[in-house]
Amino acid sequence: MANLILGKIRASIGRLKGHVSEAKANAREDLRERQAAEKSPRSIILTKNEVQGEWDASRVLMTTMGGQVRPITTSDLAQFRHNMKLAQRNFNGDGITARQVIDLAASRPMPGSGPETDLDRAKKQITMAVPASAMNGQIRFITNAGPDSDVNRHHVLVRFNAFAEAANRLMSSKARDSKTPKQMANWLRKQKLAFDCDCGRHRYWFRYISTIGNFNAGRKEMGFPKIRNPNLKGVACKHVLRVMAEVESSGTVLNFLAKHMEKLHASKDNTAKHNARQADIDKQKASATRIKTSDQRAAERARAREKKAIHDAAKKVKRIARKPVATRKIEAALESGQLSASDLAVLRKFNMTDKQIAAKLGGS
Repeated sequence: MANLILGKIRASIGRLKGHVSEAKANAREDLRERQAAEKSPRSIILTKNEVQGEWDASRVLMTTMGGQVRPITTSDLAQFRHNMKLAQRNFNGDGITARQVIDLAASRPMPGSGPETDLDRAKKQITMAVPASAMNGQIRFITNAGPDSDVNRHHVLVRFNAFAEAANRLMSSKARDSKTPKQMANWLRKQKLAFDCDCGRHRYWFRYISTIGNFNAGRKEMGFPKIRNPNLKGVACKHVLRVMAEVESSGTVLNFLAKHMEKLHASKDNTAKHNARQADIDKQKASATRIKTSDQRAAERARAREKKAIHDAAKKVKRIARKPVATRKIEAALESGQLSASDLAVLRKFNMTDKQIAAKLGGS
């Protein structure tokens, strides 16, 4: 069984050694492809200036606005700007929390080729998200890929925007206070962050949204997603959504981040690095944290309160004491006429107990 679990983990995420080089190589290739596409004389990238109105009518670009592929018009540019404003209302410019990412993915889903949303796919398909390495508040996660992917794994980079504040708080704590790093780690993972993923879904559907929302941890994308996501729906791919659930609720991520903060606590120059060990990763169970929205969490709390109220009410109800057998037998005899009240009074004058009287009734 242990070998089966280990096999699932390694098949999902592979070896940790070389993961940073792999992630950086993916980022360089992504940048190279993007720059080549922009410089091409046949470039179809809709630039920031063009979205803002500097439009050359002789340039024919396409959009899926309205559900069908067709040429872009100046009216579309106005709609694109409107969609940008609507998207930016969800962000205040200094990052986004893990909970907000999940909530936005639920409330503004990006329509896909099937009935499932990115959140649905994250729950069903992405079963592993492992924190592999950390450097000064940036954590690299490795996730498994989806069933139809042409790669085995994906790299998600998470930058905790409040890391500097956490470092300053640690500086003011006692050197031997072992509780502080874990407490600070728990605080930090609830604060604003930025993220990046090397999958195509993030690159072509969501990187523009993370760029204009200022929660992008990778290269900036200013080319409007006029074909794939002109309405700017959704917020993150299934790999990022899995990571966000782990960041917010996973004990594994909390312990990893706490170790990172411990090294920061002990450092002399307020910098820290931390790498997961392959042995520790191999010991992890092939399971994932449940992905829950704020509404789902609120519903669970309401059910828990209701259950507790019922339990507390039941405890307050006094149990009706069951009368002894002898007492019940005497009451039955009085009701049937087998024993009169006066006879009972005489028997009790002789200090007979209910048990003795019941025995006498039984023998009469």
